[in-house]
Amino acid sequence: MENNPKIKSKEATAIINSLIGGVVPKIGVQHITVGRTDEVATFVKALEDVKNGHSMMKFWIGDFGSGKSFMLHLLNTVALKQKFVVTNADFTPHTRLYSNDEKSRALYTALVNNLAIQTKPEGGALPVLIEKWIEQTMLLIAEKNGISPIKIRRPEHSGTIQNVIMQTINGISDTGGFDFGLAVAKYYEGFIGEDEQMKKNALRWLKGEYTAKREAKTDLGVSDIINDRNYYDMLKNLCRFFTSIGYSGFVINLDETVNLYKIVHAGIRQKNYETLMSIYNDCFQGKVEHIFFNIAGTTEVLEDKDRGFYSYDALKTRLQVNKFETSSARDLAQPVIRLTPLTHNEIFVLLQKLRSIFDLNYETAIDFSDEDIHTFMEEMYNKSGASEFLTPREVIRDFLNILNILRQNPDVTKKQLFEEIVIEDERPASLEAAETAEEEMRKEKSKRIEKQCRSLNLSEEMTDKLINTLLDDENLLKMLTGSLRNQAGSLFATEKRLIFISRQMEITSFLYGQINEMSYTKGLQHSTLHILPDNDRFNIDLIPNAQIKPLISLLEAQIDVLERKTLSAELQYWRKMINNEGIKCSLERMSKIAYIIHEKDHTTGEIFFMRHADTLTKILKQYSVLENAGLTDPEIEASMKRIESSIAVTHQAFEHELGNIFKTDMLDIDAEAEAYMQGLRNRGLIE
Repeated sequence: MENNPKIKSKEATAIINSLIGGVVPKIGVQHITVGRTDEVATFVKALEDVKNGHSMMKFWIGDFGSGKSFMLHLLNTVALKQKFVVTNADFTPHTRLYSNDEKSRALYTALVNNLAIQTKPEGGALPVLIEKWIEQTMLLIAEKNGISPIKIRRPEHSGTIQNVIMQTINGISDTGGFDFGLAVAKYYEGFIGEDEQMKKNALRWLKGEYTAKREAKTDLGVSDIINDRNYYDMLKNLCRFFTSIGYSGFVINLDETVNLYKIVHAGIRQKNYETLMSIYNDCFQGKVEHIFFNIAGTTEVLEDKDRGFYSYDALKTRLQVNKFETSSARDLAQPVIRLTPLTHNEIFVLLQKLRSIFDLNYETAIDFSDEDIHTFMEEMYNKSGASEFLTPREVIRDFLNILNILRQNPDVTKKQLFEEIVIEDERPASLEAAETAEEEMRKEKSKRIEKQCRSLNLSEEMTDKLINTLLDDENLLKMLTGSLRNQAGSLFATEKRLIFISRQMEITSFLYGQINEMSYTKGLQHSTLHILPDNDRFNIDLIPNAQIKPLISLLEAQIDVLERKTLSAELQYWRKMINNEGIKCSLERMSKIAYIIHEKDHTTGEIFFMRHADTLTKILKQYSVLENAGLTDPEIEASMKRIESSIAVTHQAFEHELGNIFKTDMLDIDAEAEAYMQGLRNRGLIE
């Protein structure tokens, strides 16, 4: 293969499969890079600065199809070779820099799950990094104390090693350092003792997957969890941890910033920009070391004065592009780097590379000459709509699809395939369309909440306050009157948190996951709800006695759903994560069945949970991953169909199990009724 002599078979497969699926391959992108020499050279120089203790933030800006996502993956590959730990994540409607509903924590979790090193470039490197550090720590202790590397693993030395782990972690971390160190120490405990569950719990904490402090404290003895407020501190802790192992630093790539731009609520959008600016300041003012943020976005996201980065004055002053820059005289040292689309010559070279990689992957030699590539490009770029809609992604995908047809159908001619090329608009839905859809959803939610609010005679001002407080994906479940800190107002229980709004329009709000304790005291007519979120205690008074028990039951049920402690809650969680309507309906019914069984007999419910939960969770998680990938590969589609079939069969099994339980109950009831009737006959009371 003349153009890519060093490419590995695994890389070739990843490149072809990913590009046909319309996504950037995670590995091997260096083999298909064209036209980005200057940008890469600038990035390598910046990496050297970060390796020496500086920090950096770069914004990679370009129109749709200019190769922003590809550029970030290329940066990953370059950074891995320079011995950096790298990670990447996309902003989505469910992941943000700032939030108060766990969307920032979700972003952190995505970043940690995608951690990559050169020996594990596909991600999932956190366990490898921790175990490498533990091994280094044990060897240092062994050498210092004259103990052999084998004996240092014995149980009698575990206390010494855990103490060193805690001291070392506390020395390289700031906020949350103690709990961070404790989680690593617990991983060591599971690592030495071959306790897989302990290791899973420690990794779960480090990944930010705990949503309730109580559960984390029970499992690990930690006092705090990673959340929306401290996730950035944890990223900095991880950076120091990586450099202490011997890595050059930490590269964090964030794509799809259009999803920050699309946030409808102006206040939340500005808070996200404010957080971005704070990170920017940390990097350029020397407040952090060895960390490199790369942010990818469109020109609109950067320059729109109404809702883009330029709408936040502090960001605008920092991100204004050098006014003397031109297409021929570029300034690649500034924070903002504009990516220009590939030229036709560069596209031609790229297609040559892809032809060679295609032949390597399928161990074939397609009859597709350089002249054929020229003809293909002429057909593509001369089609109606090409000048407006055609992007490198579509050119690449059509090119590879044609090669696949030719490989499998020798009788089909190239001319015939070229004539069938159609140019489609693959650009994302316009902001106006997205805003219209979101605004319609908001209006529907507002109407629903207003209808509920009438029962409490809430003022229009308080109703508006509540609507603005609730999040896009958060619904109101219950409302009642109450008093907090001697201020009368209204208490609102939502799917995710409690909200108290006083008559003076002051808001107190906290997530269910923050609640460590909950109880109530009943009075003559009114009850007091006692809740302990974090380290502060709240007493909500004047709750009508008739409402207190239903409220407690509702809160406990929601906490169960969030913590997924029952099979019913687990199934409800995955029902929200999956889009397929057929599976959602099955999971809804299965959740109700699991709830009925658990409520009827907790012991039977626990057995039911043990029987089904582990396997169901695995296949539902796999389905969610495949569904969100959005790929059209036949094998993936077949795998999804098999999972759908498995869920349908499992649904039937749930129905049969519930039916069997009720049949047994009916037999018992029939027998008891017959004995009762016979007793009445024996006493002569009935014939």
